[in-house]
Amino acid sequence: MDNKMKTYTKTLVPALALSFGIFTNCLAETEQKIVASDAAEGDKFGSENAISISGDYAIVGASLNDASGDNTGAAYIYFRSGSSWTEQAKLTASDAATGDLFGRAVSIDGDYAIVSSTADDDVASSSGSAYIFHRSGTTWTEQDKITASDAATSDQFGNSVSISGDYAIIGTVNDDDAGSTSGSAYIFNRSGATWTEQQKITASDAAAGDRFGGKVSIDGDYAIVGARGNSDAGSNSGSAYIFNRSGATWTEQQKITASDAAASDLFGHAVSISGDYVAVGAFGNDDNGTESGSVYIFNRSGATWIEQQKFTSSDAAANDNFGLSVSIDDNNVVVGAPRGEEGVSNSGSSYLFSRSGAIWTQQAELTADDAATDDRFGIEVGINGNYAIVGATWDDDAGSLSGSAYIYTGSDIGLAVELDSFTASQIENTIQLNWTTASEKDNEGFNVYRKVGNGTFVQIASYKGNSELLGALNSTTSNDYSFIDNSELRNGKTYTYYISDVETNGIETKHEKSAETVRFILNEEIAQTKLDYILAQNFPNPFNPSTQINFQIAKTQDVRLQVYNLKGELVKELMNEKMNKGSHSAKWDGTDSFGNQVSSGTYFYKFSAGIFSQTNKMVLLK
Repeated sequence: MDNKMKTYTKTLVPALALSFGIFTNCLAETEQKIVASDAAEGDKFGSENAISISGDYAIVGASLNDASGDNTGAAYIYFRSGSSWTEQAKLTASDAATGDLFGRAVSIDGDYAIVSSTADDDVASSSGSAYIFHRSGTTWTEQDKITASDAATSDQFGNSVSISGDYAIIGTVNDDDAGSTSGSAYIFNRSGATWTEQQKITASDAAAGDRFGGKVSIDGDYAIVGARGNSDAGSNSGSAYIFNRSGATWTEQQKITASDAAASDLFGHAVSISGDYVAVGAFGNDDNGTESGSVYIFNRSGATWIEQQKFTSSDAAANDNFGLSVSIDDNNVVVGAPRGEEGVSNSGSSYLFSRSGAIWTQQAELTADDAATDDRFGIEVGINGNYAIVGATWDDDAGSLSGSAYIYTGSDIGLAVELDSFTASQIENTIQLNWTTASEKDNEGFNVYRKVGNGTFVQIASYKGNSELLGALNSTTSNDYSFIDNSELRNGKTYTYYISDVETNGIETKHEKSAETVRFILNEEIAQTKLDYILAQNFPNPFNPSTQINFQIAKTQDVRLQVYNLKGELVKELMNEKMNKGSHSAKWDGTDSFGNQVSSGTYFYKFSAGIFSQTNKMVLLK
């Protein structure tokens, strides 16, 4: 086989539809296999910790690639266009050297990627380093190289990495501050194009052999670090630690262990965090035989993380290693079982689980279409939105241990609302949010959350009091929504927004990963003018068949009053004439410029008088 990407499509018969509930109303699951353009024997493309996916981009490490000498290593960026994933860039270190193992661990979030080089010896032999890459257009450029402030021989800084927004966390399992392989992790923060170590974190009860930092994951203000060697419930029973950021300080919030912890479970070998949920793998758990494996889900309530559910695969068997890898995104989890055998020894498999309420249910089992003995499909996994990626580092298409990865595509049934887009922008002295849903299921409505600067998110609006935030209940077509924050916004402050959807059964799903930030700049002239001009909310609102719009102007002047739809298209001009100082009103009967009745939905009316301009929202319900 050549080294180019190949596409595999399998169509499931209706009898199997339930096993792929994660793909919305769809009986087709698309599998695309990706390999490096220069794949070679022994590259270890797609190994443990060396796979990550974010939006339309995926990154795969190949730490034994010989790009600049034996085992210098490389990482590959893939980009999705339509239904195809194509290699966009091959990344190598600017100071690549023999044996550095660049690509040992990778992570991607938005326009930033981090790649570790655990055997880099800039500070000391195998002290390790990591490189941050930034995307501009189709080009990925090395932005910064980072090392630990207390780097030491054989620390192997970067055996695991994770990046989220302006923060990155790097695990260093061989750090020995509290004894051999007690472990640590380092958090870096970006300012401009520079990444600076913000804090080194260790376990409050660190001990030799804990292997703290073997796996790390970060999402927003929370990070989780695995310590599979911790022995609270017996040798290598394992644990994980959750840290929370306040300002520039990261504090251990809680140590978590399995409710049924036992020796050799290796709880914490795999960890992943998304919003208020964490998933922790314990591939040594033996409920269904030696090292059959399991995964535990914890949910945050306030400052407490509570074990919500333990699950295993539907076909669990000894030595599957279920939970050796795990990735969580909103209401969905993908779990690797690299030694699972679907008729082929150690070919491997992965499983998709989704949440409904407080219950996590297996939705699918994934296996490679070209599964072969010892491929170890599931050695690493990642999930983001509608896409899951699975590594098979022992795949030998280009020679032994050349490696490969598989990307799966589907629509997220785990979410009641599939969000297509979300934007926030300043409009005059307000901030306007716009979002589009691709589909909605039992969606009662939306809530709007906002934080100022580095503060805490608070709910500022709800569908319960704002008719424009009411959902479409059930819809398979796109719907457009908008919300205007016209509260007292402060000049020079940054405001970050996200929305949540609430199902008819009361379940709220927060779309925190779609959050948008706006720096508000006050227009003083408009602010002063608003003291003399008034544009009232239309009444009634919602309305049918007509509504009245009242306004006040400070002097005799030209006035325009126009109605627009959500696409920004002019629907009708209600007024364009000179008017005397004082109070006035206009009426809209729900027709366009040609006298045709318009459809139900959200509309905007824009009022302009001199330098004063204001836009309000109204809802027509038929």
